[in-house]
Amino acid sequence: MSARDLAEIGGFSDSFARELLAGQRPFPQETQSALEQLLDDFERITQAFAQEMREGERRIYIYRTNEQLRASPVGRVWPARGRAAGGFIGAYRAAVFNAWRNLQNQGINAQLIFAETPEVS
Repeated sequence: MSARDLAEIGGFSDSFARELLAGQRPFPQETQSALEQLLDDFERITQAFAQEMREGERRIYIYRTNEQLRASPVGRVWPARGRAAGGFIGAYRAAVFNAWRNLQNQGINAQLIFAETPEVS
């Protein structure tokens, strides 16, 4: 998770988020709760991708930015966390790679594709 993502979740500045990540300040309770929810999202996404791949889907789209993820079909169903609009590319990619790696160990291969759409500016 980037400092910018943390700042968006908590509704505070990037510099305050960097101080949190450096251990210089305690995390606000509301932010802690949002991060716990994000961890649950990570686990659900990992499970959903693993299930899709077991059922035959062999293409996984990797998004480049939070905005592109949020505009995608996956991102549109991702709930808001804290004061943030929704999905986060870091958590999404980690979940995808976690599912991909676990399934490779089971002999199930999938193609990782950088998404060209949706286009966002």
